[in-house]
Amino acid sequence: MPRRAGIRPALALFAIFSCAHLFVGTASGQQPAPPSGCDDLNAFLKRMEANVRANEPLAARYTYDETRATKCYNHKGKQTHQNSEKFVSVIVGGLDYNRVVERNGVPVPENRQIAEQKRQDAISELGKSYDFVFEMVGLNPRDYIYSDLPVSYLDSLFDNRVIGREMINGRDNLVVESTPKANASPGSDRAKTALDWKETTWIDIEDAMPTRFDIELLNNKNYLLSGSTGRSEFTRLRVTRPGDSQLPPVVWLIHGKSGHFSYKILWSTNSSVTQIDCYNYKRLQSDAHVIDDSMRKVSPPGKQP
Repeated sequence: MPRRAGIRPALALFAIFSCAHLFVGTASGQQPAPPSGCDDLNAFLKRMEANVRANEPLAARYTYDETRATKCYNHKGKQTHQNSEKFVSVIVGGLDYNRVVERNGVPVPENRQIAEQKRQDAISELGKSYDFVFEMVGLNPRDYIYSDLPVSYLDSLFDNRVIGREMINGRDNLVVESTPKANASPGSDRAKTALDWKETTWIDIEDAMPTRFDIELLNNKNYLLSGSTGRSEFTRLRVTRPGDSQLPPVVWLIHGKSGHFSYKILWSTNSSVTQIDCYNYKRLQSDAHVIDDSMRKVSPPGKQP
């Protein structure tokens, strides 16, 4: 689960969410949810997490376009700059790759795409399958913030309570509010990062899959300040395959993300608002892999290598 345009401050901020949660499920991979969705809440949440994990490999079969619009503000609330970018995103070897193709409506030259891709590759490797990546322009990718979110650990590290039911796109959703357990015992440093957040999750009762989740940062994470918020939303699709007599697979894909983040650089507190839209999904016909040392220079026509 990025980037830049024109003239900008050296430390302009852009917030992104990793695409680790391109939630994808099939009829055979999911475990059915109880009709009520809340007879046993923790069991239901465990089922949801199992559905997500079991079907993540199918997400790698989709490529999509992504547009990002960001506005940045100083400590007085005055807008300092804004920009928009368009990406083509794909998952290769379990890692997210985002190729920038347009900035502020202007196509990005090939040489700039290549230079940007080196940084994108570093983010993909460092971020791996983290749920959340926070990027600060001007900093090395090693200094970005990489974090998991509660959605990956609700049944084990969080206190959960049902706060309602809501219809989204004609489907019944259970709304669950989750806060870190006081005695939570994360099994890894990575799992520990999820405890910096609280979350409200809308869960499709029939599929036991997240339709939407809102997050709020409870503790400062380096330069990212508590109170920062974000939202991720997903869409449910059925994919028909010619000649397949079985029930078409149900696919949950990331549809949009937004965030309002506050951050502190030196003595200045600033903020940004980011809106991300994902669309034009295409199913890949074969797996994509990157093979080390497989690239070579190709000579122009008429010349011998």
